[in-house]
Amino acid sequence: MKSFQQILLFAMLALGALAWASPLVAQDSWAGNPQGEWKGRWQSQSTGHSGPMRVVISPTNRGTYQARFTGRFAAVIPFAYRAELVPQTSFDGKTVLTSSKKLGPILGSYQMQTKVSGNVLSGDFQAAGDRGSIMMRRVGR
Repeated sequence: MKSFQQILLFAMLALGALAWASPLVAQDSWAGNPQGEWKGRWQSQSTGHSGPMRVVISPTNRGTYQARFTGRFAAVIPFAYRAELVPQTSFDGKTVLTSSKKLGPILGSYQMQTKVSGNVLSGDFQAAGDRGSIMMRRVGR
């Protein structure tokens, strides 16, 4: 009978530890999740221009993410665009988001690759002969 009580006690302790750790697991899984609002800056390595930028990222039913970017160029010219972000997991376990979009015959195509690392979204873009980077932080976390 004593061994049954020991097994029961062990099972209860194991379930309690699992229940206590589950919020930690959920928090860690958020670290690679790009969903939400981000705020930061873009910087052109080609021209030296930079400016503020925001993005709201939402999941789609296709296993991708819909992103709506807004920002400013030359401090006064607003821009806004949508992009579909395709997620992949890198060798180091980070979430990598890639996007490419045709912008028309004059501007060519836009390509972006970013990485989510905790509350930081960073990466590179290329469009119409311009290359640059973005650095953003998650808003409200």
